[in-house]
Amino acid sequence: QEKNVILPISHIVADYLKARGVRVTMTRRSDYFVSLRGRSALANRLRADLFVSIHANAVGGNRSHVNGVEVYYYRNPALAQIIHRNILQSVSIYDRKVRRARFYVLRASRMPASLVEVGFVTGNRDSIKLRNPNFRRQMAEAIARGILEYLSRYRRG
Repeated sequence: QEKNVILPISHIVADYLKARGVRVTMTRRSDYFVSLRGRSALANRLRADLFVSIHANAVGGNRSHVNGVEVYYYRNPALAQIIHRNILQSVSIYDRKVRRARFYVLRASRMPASLVEVGFVTGNRDSIKLRNPNFRRQMAEAIARGILEYLSRYRRG
């Protein structure tokens, strides 16, 4: 299940960033639902420097051959591109590229925003990797390094 992959990855990202002096607010810290509107509204209310939404993809129709990482943006691709590059530099996973998308959390967030799909829980290769705590740590640290790189280049004020 997505939650069994994403919550551990998100906690590692948050801990990695906090250890390096970044103030992190997570939209959820355990297994409960927060609406898309609630997620972006929180980031907007906090006037966050950036918004990163982490997910694990899934596809139906008996298409377990579909695997790979995707990183999305809506307005400015810089954050997505930097996170994507950091993932590919240190994680062995098929590259499904950086893509523009009209996802609600990307459109509604007033700050630079990116949505990271860390792989497919339904993928024949990704599902094995996503069960592995070492792979999840590698993915999380790559995402966090991308965030740090973005902040060092573009942080306001």
